[in-house]
Amino acid sequence: MVLCAAIGIGVAVALRPSADGTFRVISAGRVVERVTPDPVGDIGDRIFAAVTALRDSGVALPPVEVGVSATLPESVGLASSAAITCAVITALLRLASASMPMREVIATALRAEREIVGVPCGSLDPTSIIAAPACGALLLDCATATWEPLAWPWDDVVLCICATAESHDVGGAQYRMRRGEVESALRAVGAASCQSLDDDQVAAGFALPVAEARRLRHVVGESARAVAAAQALRQADAQALGELMSASHRSLRDDQEVSTDLVDAVVTAACRCDGCFGARIVGAGFGGSVLALVSRAASARCAAAMAATAGVDIARTWVLTPSEGLAEIASDVIRSG
Repeated sequence: MVLCAAIGIGVAVALRPSADGTFRVISAGRVVERVTPDPVGDIGDRIFAAVTALRDSGVALPPVEVGVSATLPESVGLASSAAITCAVITALLRLASASMPMREVIATALRAEREIVGVPCGSLDPTSIIAAPACGALLLDCATATWEPLAWPWDDVVLCICATAESHDVGGAQYRMRRGEVESALRAVGAASCQSLDDDQVAAGFALPVAEARRLRHVVGESARAVAAAQALRQADAQALGELMSASHRSLRDDQEVSTDLVDAVVTAACRCDGCFGARIVGAGFGGSVLALVSRAASARCAAAMAATAGVDIARTWVLTPSEGLAEIASDVIRSG
């Protein structure tokens, strides 16, 4: 179970059929060209993977030229890779005068990243980017690919995000290792998913290596925290939601072991600000960004404290409330259902 939301920074995509049959990307002064859309390890991989995934779904597409601009930075744990994949899929559907049900768009984006690019990611990012409601969140069940929309109940509580100076790689070796450890632990205990276990079972102990036991404890606890966080949203209990976020960070730091000293310091700086309810690392870990839940009145002060601790410009912070997903922005090509 995951509690997730979309945010109002992202990517803009413009594309057209290629005049010379070459697949081409232009982004921030970088130009990538290739004859086929197959991944080769550069910035074009996810963009052209979207072409391949849609073609596999039966959408006829020519070679394309793609221009990209962004307010969402790369490699900071805010789902920029999924954002570009989802944006390109949406633009390609428009180019083809086609449309797709929302769930099929999510599945296509996930297939592009997992099966074509080869990143062992889950459904969190494309689901939140596409299906998130305006001014709300989703309680996502990754096991069943179902979700419940939840309203953002506050005018005076916001999200404060700081992109630290440490970038992360969602497909890196440490990320893959953590996923493998969780999968190994689940096989060892005979569980189909973390949702079939509870804290008491984990606490009772399994004959697992220390690292796998910690990973299992994290994913079981994190799933339960997501459900509790959804209830905090329903009850408009910012204090409870913030405490769950901070508990999540401690688990990510100690059991999943994906935080860093700098990220921990930024989380601490945020939590020391009056008006901050809680904070945690966000994204795949090993650097990236910190997300804090704060009162609107305290947001500027919290952002400044986070930036100063991270050693980054204040421009690498954002004060936001949840935004609508692509299904609402592009309802002409992403159909409900």
